[in-house]
Amino acid sequence: MEKNKKAKFRLIFIIFILLGIMTYCVTVENYQSDFNTLDEIKIIMEEYFYDQSKLPAIFTRLENIKNNQNNNWIYELKHYLNELNVSHLGFYMPDELEYYEQMDIYKFGHEDKHKRLFPPDGIIRYPGIGIVPRFINGRYFVDMIYANSPAYGIDILPGDELLTVDGQAYDPINSFRGKIGQKVTLVIRRELDGSPLEREVIVASLNPTETFLSSTSASVRIIEHYGSRIGYIRLISFTDAQIGQILNSTLSSADFASVDALILDIRGRWGGAPLDAAEIFVGGTPNVAMVMPTGTVFQANFRWTKPMVAIIGHETRSGLEILAYSLKKAGIPLVGTNTRGAIIGGRAFILEDNSFFLIPVAEITVDGQRLEGIGVAPTFPVDFVLEYSQGYDPQLELAINKIIEIIN
Repeated sequence: MEKNKKAKFRLIFIIFILLGIMTYCVTVENYQSDFNTLDEIKIIMEEYFYDQSKLPAIFTRLENIKNNQNNNWIYELKHYLNELNVSHLGFYMPDELEYYEQMDIYKFGHEDKHKRLFPPDGIIRYPGIGIVPRFINGRYFVDMIYANSPAYGIDILPGDELLTVDGQAYDPINSFRGKIGQKVTLVIRRELDGSPLEREVIVASLNPTETFLSSTSASVRIIEHYGSRIGYIRLISFTDAQIGQILNSTLSSADFASVDALILDIRGRWGGAPLDAAEIFVGGTPNVAMVMPTGTVFQANFRWTKPMVAIIGHETRSGLEILAYSLKKAGIPLVGTNTRGAIIGGRAFILEDNSFFLIPVAEITVDGQRLEGIGVAPTFPVDFVLEYSQGYDPQLELAINKIIEIIN
């Protein structure tokens, strides 16, 4: 009997030991997974980072983050990457809008991983309502609303403060996760210390490229101002070849043939843009059209020759900054604020934990100048305070006034 008790006690003790080991192993495995991500980042940077002289200091900091078991390593990593003050360098997780948009921009070469992450077709989608938020002093504000998205046209304006979704604090992705097709209550504030306003919105499954294309197309309009007709188009992003087609077809359209001038708004969400994107505005080659047997006219080579002004701002980045530089060099006025100064070659990686890592891999110079961290300055500066702006756009207003001056 006593022997059976001892055997039973020994068995229970062994089980507790095994449970302890298993718990410890699971904890270590999860913790090691985090560290494997940091090690993976280190390996990538060692091979591809554009400035190898900075690597010793970077690796030391990564090791410090790795060895501090009590910290939030994701927060520490993101904070440190921001401290490096270089563009095209970032670490993104699935609870960030940038995760999906950047992954779709850099989608080529990652098709197999996309099919695993976004089954079955690998098309990148996220739950949302079409609002691009900007985080300012601990609060979210509406920076942009994508055209034809659920939040478009329901009295939500740039500058509105984003408070809650279904009673919980607003979050760009998590507020809408698991709610696709459902109606949610978004609470906003339009004025500082103003009364909260409710908006009911249906959550959709959004694809980044589709939203970029749709918003660029929907931005096209003709502004009537004191007898003048001004064409307007905003390049939300130039990260897809179809953007160039939209631009070409818009500028060569019958509607724009009747306008007196053009305002090109390049305060985009992302950059892109081919290096010769300015040719349609400043190139000296002739307009060439192809007339098909059906009578359809295809503009094979169109050049805009009427007056124009471009709007730039902190949103103007990467390839769109090279476009801004080219326009300014050609004497086209730029209205707004200094561009982002994010002109460097980047490469993207989907890591083993499904996080997304963007790394600068090559210096870029324009006319021999390094614009990274410098950007392009406006010809006519005008600030734009987003918070509680109620949709008012002083940069667009000045651009209209300047183009009227040029016309007259």
